[in-house]
Amino acid sequence: MKIYLLSLISLLSISSAVKAQTVEYYTQDVYNAQPQIIYEDVAPGYQYKPQLPASAVEQIRQKDRVYCGSNLRVKSFAQIKEKRWSGIDADLCRVFAQAILGDSRKIVMVNVAANHVADALNQGKIDIMLSGSPRAAQMEISHQALSVGPIYYDYQKILVADEKVENLLNYKDKKACLVKNSDDYKNFDDYNTQQELGITYLSFETMQKAQEAFLLKRCQILTGSGLELSGLLQNMPNRKAAILPQSIASRPVYAFVQKDNHEMQLLAKWILNAMFLAEQYNIKKQNLEYFATNDNPEIRNLLGDNPELWNMLELDPQWVRKAVEVLGNYGDIYERNLGEDSNYVLPRTSGKLVKDGGTIWPIPFM
Repeated sequence: MKIYLLSLISLLSISSAVKAQTVEYYTQDVYNAQPQIIYEDVAPGYQYKPQLPASAVEQIRQKDRVYCGSNLRVKSFAQIKEKRWSGIDADLCRVFAQAILGDSRKIVMVNVAANHVADALNQGKIDIMLSGSPRAAQMEISHQALSVGPIYYDYQKILVADEKVENLLNYKDKKACLVKNSDDYKNFDDYNTQQELGITYLSFETMQKAQEAFLLKRCQILTGSGLELSGLLQNMPNRKAAILPQSIASRPVYAFVQKDNHEMQLLAKWILNAMFLAEQYNIKKQNLEYFATNDNPEIRNLLGDNPELWNMLELDPQWVRKAVEVLGNYGDIYERNLGEDSNYVLPRTSGKLVKDGGTIWPIPFM
């Protein structure tokens, strides 16, 4: 009996000790989490205030610069002229700087090779990749990066060693320098087979290596991005080579953001869409005064007269107006850098707005 009483007393003592050590739990709803989250060992009455991560806009504003990735080996994308960045990617980067920072001058251009896009985004070295890959589906499905949409169209072209030649038929049984396992390789191989040209290949790991082999006259044919080949041709000392008029394939060029940054994807999508919309409505620096009194609700949203939508994206509602004053609409940017007003004179074709016979359909801003 004594043993039983002692055991009972011991059990009661242990139970009391456990009660004394019980931790009180406090619950607090947090943004984007489960309905209730439990926090241990906090003082009674403590109100938890979660530190939410900075938004995409806030992160860029903390740096006070927009970091844009580009293939800086290709001068048509971006190059420094008279101590200032020029090129299609540089001007599109300025659009983002105007929208997010209110100053189109606050840009940093970062050289990023096509096979290092995901690394540069994941490591935070760039906010957005501009002269990206044509492989938007592959990049997204393999969870490497999120595409924002096509920003312009390039074309796979052919550079030959003789400027007097205008047709690849004159290069039967010659050699072509190609990048192995690339879309360019596949497209050229299909073309070569269909035309029964009998062209043989020298394969390289990178486009830079293929270009070097072409310049050393190890091959007579080089194929790739029309913009890249145009840049190479302009830098050739003797310039006896020529780009043939025919195109092998269309190459939409996509902008990309970090694979998990859906907020930045949304932001970039609407910033680019705004520039296409400005072109669609023919909004230019010269006629901004006219649109200041426009009754079209979409134009009023776009130009910030109705500020609600831009406020929701944490952007200055007047940013489009200011961007058009400094840079023009998308059409102006394209023509200045790649089109009729440039050294490249690259027709937009597929990159035109739908109303002009292309494939770009700006999303209504309503």
